Amino acid sequence: NGFTIPFFYYDQFIKENKLEEAIFEMMNDQRFVHDPAYRRERLTMMRERIQKGKLNDKLRAEVLRRIATGFAGKGMFVRSTSNSEDLPNFSGAGLYDTVPNVKGDEQLVEAIKTVWSSLWKFEAYEARERANVDHSKIFMAVLIQEAINSESSGVMITTDPYDRDNRGSIYISAKRGLGIKVVEGKKIAEQILYRTRGNSVQVLTRSGEDSLLTFDEKGGVREIPITGERAVLTDEVIRRLVRAADQIKRTFRSRDQDIEWAYMKGQIYIIQSRPYISGS
Repeated sequence: NGFTIPFFYYDQFIKENKLEEAIFEMMNDQRFVHDPAYRRERLTMMRERIQKGKLNDKLRAEVLRRIATGFAGKGMFVRSTSNSEDLPNFSGAGLYDTVPNVKGDEQLVEAIKTVWSSLWKFEAYEARERANVDHSKIFMAVLIQEAINSESSGVMITTDPYDRDNRGSIYISAKRGLGIKVVEGKKIAEQILYRTRGNSVQVLTRSGEDSLLTFDEKGGVREIPITGERAVLTDEVIRRLVRAADQIKRTFRSRDQDIEWAYMKGQIYIIQSRPYISGS
């Protein structure tokens, strides 16, 4: 459940806060073009300017009205979605920011600007540059979704990402708690390969995490230690995820998908599905 702030409002924000010329000047500064350390510094400054900008009054009022009428008292995920993702030869997955479990009007407004500003993260800029994406034509939309305090979460790919000849397999990566740790990738996730032909579950790795992220009652997240069993997923949950992945792939005319999922209290939630790009 949730709603979207379309690309138009990012563009409106940039223009109303007189940042359009600043972005143009930055990208045409020859030192910015040729000096990575200076480029990182300028991009940090640009994100700070965006964060200090003023949200359009009508947009602010409408966003807060929707929260008050549909999601009062609930934490929200404020997620990024740009037009420089899911391109034929450029995934863009994981480059931009998501702000979890946002509570409070001012916190929500700041989270929206955080997502917008993440368009100008150094890592995102460098990735687009390598893919020859025109930075002057990129825009950021914002997805505001009801937060799910997942027991486990991760991604699944409707093919074997390590062996393209291993057809009919589904790869699952999982960690306990919120999916932020899966995206960060600082420690190894539980990795599963499900082979449809033999209806078999192969455990490639167990999760190396010693802690998980969960919601803080005041908003945001907190880290708590993991105790007990190291396995993240049971065979029953794995097979349910596989069935969901098969259905999603069929929905998209059998094109392989990169799917983000969450699991809480016996329910599987599909957060998003995007075309799978090998090597992304």
